[in-house]
Amino acid sequence: MKRKIITVAAVFAVLSGFLYCNNNCLMVNSHTVSPKNLPEEFDGFRIVQLSDLHNKNYRGRLAEKVKGLNPDIIVITGDIIDFYHTKTQVSVDFVESIRSVAPIYYVTGNHESRLSVYPEFRKDIQNLGVTVLENENVFIEHNGEEICLTGVDDASFFGSSVLGERERAFSQMLDELKAASRGKTSILLSHRPEYFDLYVSAGYSLVFSGHAHGGQIRLPFAGGIFSPGQGLLPEYAEGIHEKNETKMIVSRGLGNSVFPFRIFNRPEIIVCDLKK
Repeated sequence: MKRKIITVAAVFAVLSGFLYCNNNCLMVNSHTVSPKNLPEEFDGFRIVQLSDLHNKNYRGRLAEKVKGLNPDIIVITGDIIDFYHTKTQVSVDFVESIRSVAPIYYVTGNHESRLSVYPEFRKDIQNLGVTVLENENVFIEHNGEEICLTGVDDASFFGSSVLGERERAFSQMLDELKAASRGKTSILLSHRPEYFDLYVSAGYSLVFSGHAHGGQIRLPFAGGIFSPGQGLLPEYAEGIHEKNETKMIVSRGLGNSVFPFRIFNRPEIIVCDLKK
């Protein structure tokens, strides 16, 4: 009996450690990308992407990781707050902890679209210096040259999905913003990777996305199991994808929402270095 108790306790300890690490041990993944027509002055420009925090509290560990990466800008691609377990102050405090590291650019996710407290949260992070991009372009200057950074609201802000209304409005907004990019290298922040073909059609050079949570549970050699918006065995669950002259980086994210555990899918910080 004593041996059985010891065995059960050992198995429980191993499983607990495994789950803890899979959900709390931060991973940094790096990409080097050469967007179309990148100015020489932006060679080596570093972007750190954070996504899908869902009010996760890393108690300073995430902020320290970000600081150590020395980014030129930080981009946050939605769902920093969570609809089901809303604790906006956790996310506000996190933003405050990294505000001095680099300029921060933020776009909404689907969770923000359902939260009545989102306008108040938006005001709080804007007061901390965050640039909230709501279907607009900003031009980032570096060493005397510019690139265009575009941010779109999550597609759920674009009305009903019935009869393709949402997709048409979303696609039209992408086209309009791209047309206003003044011919500059165009980088898009958009929460949902399942619209990759729309980003390609609009002609964006580089896209940062999230939403898929890496498939939540990842099986070795098989990839992610399920993603919202893509269903079983999602094509765009994580990593870098390329079609025509558009590259899309999909973050596995940093937190959880409805399903409380990640398996073989550690929380991820993305580092992207631009190269001429």
